Amino acid sequence: MSVGDARQVSRSGTRAGSRLATTWGERGSINILTLGYVVIALLAAVVLLDVSSVYLEHKRLLSLADGAASAAADSFDVTGIAGEGPDRAAVRLDDGRVRATATDYLRRSPAASNLDQLAVVGVSGSPDGRSATVKLSAVAHPPLLGVVVPDGITIEAGSTARARLMR
Repeated sequence: MSVGDARQVSRSGTRAGSRLATTWGERGSINILTLGYVVIALLAAVVLLDVSSVYLEHKRLLSLADGAASAAADSFDVTGIAGEGPDRAAVRLDDGRVRATATDYLRRSPAASNLDQLAVVGVSGSPDGRSATVKLSAVAHPPLLGVVVPDGITIEAGSTARARLMR
């Protein structure tokens, strides 16, 4: 064996040895990285599912508020307008009737039974005597993060409907 052959063996042995050392030193690193990405993806999926659940509960509450405001707007009294003749009539709503009609609508609605702690908020009424404003409150319970938020998340939705008297 010549000196040149010994250098090639030495170089090839060193290269192979360093390649082997690098391979053994990085072994298992990809598993930790993959596990980290899987955990992040699962957490993102859990948060997305819970946010979507609360969003859908809010949309359900908004739909109920729309129906309650529409029902309350239809519960008007007809009054005459002074100075415009006996043929003229006007619409008049009051706060008590708006709240009572909205509460009755929620009591009869089958969709209201799916919401927890559903209530008509105190600001509901008729600010101008012609429109009915209904604001509802309920509690949404996220399906997977219920352990983190055991009391649920309070959601509110409001709607306004205008009463119109047509001939």
